[in-house]
Amino acid sequence: MSASIYKRKFWLSGIDEILASFFLALIVLLSGYGVVMRYCFNTPSAWVEEICVVFFIWFTFLASSALCKNNELIRIDFLLTKLPHKVANFIDGVIQPLVMVFCLGFMIYLGFKLLPMSKMRFTPALQISYAYIYAIIPISALFMFFYEIRKIIYFFKVNMNRGEH
Repeated sequence: MSASIYKRKFWLSGIDEILASFFLALIVLLSGYGVVMRYCFNTPSAWVEEICVVFFIWFTFLASSALCKNNELIRIDFLLTKLPHKVANFIDGVIQPLVMVFCLGFMIYLGFKLLPMSKMRFTPALQISYAYIYAIIPISALFMFFYEIRKIIYFFKVNMNRGEH
């Protein structure tokens, strides 16, 4: 079986990368605007810094989701290099994604639990509810959860087909 099953696109799978890129571009543009306003026109804008922080939070979580999808999250694989190949392959293909699914389940649950508590807090300059800022936590965790489940399914499909031959 080829890797094309794993490469099949989920209709929302590219949105995290697109949005992360968009937020990074906005951060760069707004930061440049803030520098020009502060040093050229001597009129600093408090809202620029505030919105850049919000965009940075969203960028960070969306980029983490994109990295999870592409299996590029930072990890320490020292132990995996010391184990026999089959054991390391099983840990990498099943155990690690299951641990991620467990952790992401908590991230989703606690992220949604955080939203009602943060509705009454607002940013100082723009008065944006922190619920909008923190909403990215369960959203990105849902994306990562989907990607990890997909990795587990792919692992079993590939290994089941190897056993048939």
